[in-house]
Amino acid sequence: MPKRAIPPELIIKTRAWLGDDGCKFFDEVKKGHGKINACWDEGGIPHPVHFREGMQIRNFMRTSGLCDNWSDHDFDDNWVELIKGTLNYKVPLNSRYDILKGQE
Repeated sequence: MPKRAIPPELIIKTRAWLGDDGCKFFDEVKKGHGKINACWDEGGIPHPVHFREGMQIRNFMRTSGLCDNWSDHDFDDNWVELIKGTLNYKVPLNSRYDILKGQE
């Protein structure tokens, strides 16, 4: 299934929502496990990012107002790309937040 184009506004909004701590989490997952959509063992209990943090990202996408015509498959197929775009976005967080203040 072809991936959806991720609107730049969604990257900005997601970056502001995640904050520095959220972006740091996904950056550390990518560096430590080689991919954002990783799964690792925590004392015998699996930590599947797709079902935990990924679900939070997908729910945020659903409520963003920027993905209204997307299907559940679209959210599943595109949330990792959204996070990649968010991690690559280099404008300081406070600048992005200032941009979004008037939109919320």
